Amino acid sequence: MAGIVFGCITPHPPLIVPGIGNDLDKQPVAKTISAMNQVADLLAQSRPDAVIIVSPHSYYTEQVNMTISFTKFSEGNLHEWGTTIPGHHFENDLELAKLIVENARKKNIPVTPIQPNSYNLDHGILVPIHYLSRAMEGLPLLPISFSYQPLKIHFAFGQAIQKAAEQSKKRVAFIASGDLSHYLKGSSYGYHPEGAVFEKQLEEALSYMDTEAVLNLDPELIERAGECGLRSIVILLGALNGFEVKTTIFSHEGPYGVGYMVVSFQMKQ
Repeated sequence: MAGIVFGCITPHPPLIVPGIGNDLDKQPVAKTISAMNQVADLLAQSRPDAVIIVSPHSYYTEQVNMTISFTKFSEGNLHEWGTTIPGHHFENDLELAKLIVENARKKNIPVTPIQPNSYNLDHGILVPIHYLSRAMEGLPLLPISFSYQPLKIHFAFGQAIQKAAEQSKKRVAFIASGDLSHYLKGSSYGYHPEGAVFEKQLEEALSYMDTEAVLNLDPELIERAGECGLRSIVILLGALNGFEVKTTIFSHEGPYGVGYMVVSFQMKQ
């Protein structure tokens, strides 16, 4: 089977990475850490040939255009966050990148190829990759970022990615990195009761793979929730559109006032 073979939603709090904070800090997020390891096992089982990851914190995020890396390699580390663990270096899949741009433009989706000397991996990528890299040894990593276009445009971008993955004749896994509401109880960002409402509605929609419910979330609710991962998730849903998948929500918690959800999407045979 070629095309999209696996998808997952991962949070990206640097605190879950060894060497950042202390062991006591990690106890409240133990479920998230355990869930990340379980998703790594499933990613390995899907036997991908390439991995696409979308981050809300890309250095190359634009207001209007989606962006996609056309560099030969990407690299980065989390040393600025206090850890001394080694960084990561990945080759890119330029053929897949080209196919995504071609299919996106056929749908009139604005997309910008990014071509610096190398692609700097941000913490929205590096945190999940810390746990998932053991399932990605030797695989190319294709980083992309979203824009601030409407959700339906992001869904269509995901559909373009699905088509490109099929044309590539490769098995492709998709990682949607993103935290949820930043305004849950105990958050240093502040508190808004709508944050918990947003999280409940999103979890319920994902558990039933109710894409329409996600796309039709109240824009004002989304704004008040203060999320950073919804567009990543919508692109993933577009990439999975039409497939019969098994959805597993491994964890959903917010001990520090920011919502962390770990979800896998496995293709049903």
